[in-house]
Order: sequence, then structure tokens, then C-alpha cells
Amino acid sequence: MATLYSKCEKEMDCSKEVVIWNYFDHQHVVGTHFKYYSRYKIIAEKNEWSLVQRFYRLPIIGLKTSSYGYMWLENPNLIRSFQFGKMGMVMDQTIELKDLGPDKCLVSTEYRLEAPGIFKPFEPLWRRITAKWFINTWDEDAPMRIRRQKVWKLGFRNFAGIDYINKKTAQPAQIPDRPYPIELPVPKIKPQDLEAERPFAESVEGGYGSESSAET
Repeated sequence: MATLYSKCEKEMDCSKEVVIWNYFDHQHVVGTHFKYYSRYKIIAEKNEWSLVQRFYRLPIIGLKTSSYGYMWLENPNLIRSFQFGKMGMVMDQTIELKDLGPDKCLVSTEYRLEAPGIFKPFEPLWRRITAKWFINTWDEDAPMRIRRQKVWKLGFRNFAGIDYINKKTAQPAQIPDRPYPIELPVPKIKPQDLEAERPFAESVEGGYGSESSAET
């Protein structure tokens, strides 16, 4: 067996807690990342862990595949994940989160793919695939993360919105500063919605348009 390794990192203009929320929000993948993901199914989730099956298309090589992913929050600074894919391959992923300020963090992701030894010469290709995946999904997630941080600072509460906007009153002169909580599993509007397929191939109206339709 051989280990194919790659590492990607980038700074994010939101707290690391918002990034954790984003990673554990499994429902968003078929919408926000519709160009890659076509379906997800939450097998089980509880407290700081989840087991999810995902169907997706890899960038660069365009391979359609699926995997079972077991992900857990080891501590407030580290997310761990094992992806069990086709042909017995296993990807060990670590996501390290480092505070850089009240609304800024560094996200460092390491990918280790356990594969038959004949795949070792393809490690440069593996690095290109993971780098493209990391950057493209990052660019799709970033607006949502920043928006989440912004509305939270304005007093947003899940499924309730912002109180003074709901009541059509003036914004309070002072809004208490609240640290973003780590709440897992991520709350859902419909707890029974544990499985979904991609609802569209492209959606400019939804803010996630593409120059060409994604593969179905």
C-alpha cells in the first residue's frame, strides 16, 4: 500500500466555530456544491460525530463516485474524517482550525489516501485534485460563512431570524457580543430530512450559477 499526501490551507474571515458549523451542515452540499455533489444520505449522527454517504464527481478527472464518511470533532481546533471509497481505498482527512482574531481563522486540511502501491506515481495528480476541490468548494462556502458570521453578530437565532427586523423596529444602539456556539448535530428545519438529491443543475437565482450545467 502507498499513502498519497496533500495539504491545503487558507485564511477565512469568520470564526472557527462558523467553519465547524459549515463542515457539519451536510444538507448544504447538494445546493451550495451542486457542481460536485449529487446526493447525500445521513446514516447516523449524534453529538460530535456523523456518518454520511455522499455521491460526487471529482474535479480534473471527472470521475463519478461515492464514499461513506465518518467525521467527528476531536476538539474545538480539530475535525477528523475517514472516507471509505471504492476499491477499498480510505482517505484520512484532518482539518486543523486556528484562531487569528475574533472573526478570522486559518483552516489547514491534510489529505492522506491509502491506495495500492501502483498509485504512488499519481501523487502529483492527487495533489492537483485535492487542491482544486479545496479551493472551489472554499469559494462556494465563503459567502455563506461570512454571511452567517455577520447576521449572528446582529442577533440572529436559528429558525427565528433577527428580532428587531422581524418586529420592523430600529436596530438597537448596542447589540451584545455573543461567541458563536458549537451546536452539533447541526439543527435542521425538518429533522427527518436525512437524505436529498441535487435539486438543480445550475441556479443563478440561488446565487450558485455556472457557465455550463453540472453533470447529473
